[in-house]
Amino acid sequence: MAELRRSVSPAAAWFLYSESGMPMGRVYRLTEPDAVPSPGGRFGADHDGGTLEVVSFEELASACILRRFRVVVREAG
Repeated sequence: MAELRRSVSPAAAWFLYSESGMPMGRVYRLTEPDAVPSPGGRFGADHDGGTLEVVSFEELASACILRRFRVVVREAG
């Protein structure tokens, strides 16, 4: 019997920027507790397997039900 897969809509999109203002891509957060960034919070960077630290953030206008954030990050040591 075929396995049923449930699609999950992301709760938020984070648009990542370096401290110097350079765009670094975006990540989608799937669950509400993880949707809002917090300064000092760390998360894995998919592109190189490293860890990024949130420096600051601002919430942007929502798009439909998707919350959007501009998130300034730096590599965590």
